[in-house]
Amino acid sequence: MAGELPDVWYKELSIEFADGSREYFHIERKPTGTHIPLLREKPEPWTDLKYKKCPGCPLPDMILSCPAALSLQTTLGKLRPRHSIEKVKATAVDARGRSQTVEWTMQEVGATLVQLAVFATDCPVGHKLKPYLAGLHPFVSSLELSKHIGEQILRKYGGSLEASRDELLSVLKPLHEIFMHLSERLKTDPNEGGGERLSRDAVPNSISTVDAFAQLLSLRADRLFGQLSKEAGWQNPPPQDSPAETPGLIGKLKSFFS
Repeated sequence: MAGELPDVWYKELSIEFADGSREYFHIERKPTGTHIPLLREKPEPWTDLKYKKCPGCPLPDMILSCPAALSLQTTLGKLRPRHSIEKVKATAVDARGRSQTVEWTMQEVGATLVQLAVFATDCPVGHKLKPYLAGLHPFVSSLELSKHIGEQILRKYGGSLEASRDELLSVLKPLHEIFMHLSERLKTDPNEGGGERLSRDAVPNSISTVDAFAQLLSLRADRLFGQLSKEAGWQNPPPQDSPAETPGLIGKLKSFFS
């Protein structure tokens, strides 16, 4: 991502609420595109790396803070009083002054901040998905996001359906653990005996939205790559869809890939 700045390179984000109030966020990045949380106050206790650390996290304990949690402190952490279903107007501005505005629910906008925290920081597990997000605008639908990731991986492996599926699943499998532990971090305060910290549902539902997307993408990997391969004219025949799927929220989200 060095050199020409990709569309995903947004520097500022503002969220306007129905009551006329606004929240502003400055998104600091390295030349590589990695997000560096800009802390105007000291890290909160729930961002400590050892506090509810993901079992599969390879970061050594000498690192004081979880990169994804630090990112959430500067973004979603400010939105704890909000309801997930309230409509907001969000505007992202990149380094060249280009902007993109959407009118989404709070949890949909919050999901983009979760993606930033997990996929674009120095989180060593979530960071593995970052190369496949290059060139995306901040606000994309689940369908656009899944197709973009699938196309990037399929191109990397020369149209091989098996190699593409294996790569996608290896990247997505550890993410559920991350989302679960981020939710636990934000729910409780390590200095208050584990007391409840969230007054509204915007934050946990934003995390759950990205978690559900990642799980669904895993379940629909065969169909996704089969469709993309056919559209691109690769010689591999599209495989049959996976026979078993999880009901509930995942089942409701199937329409994203139909």
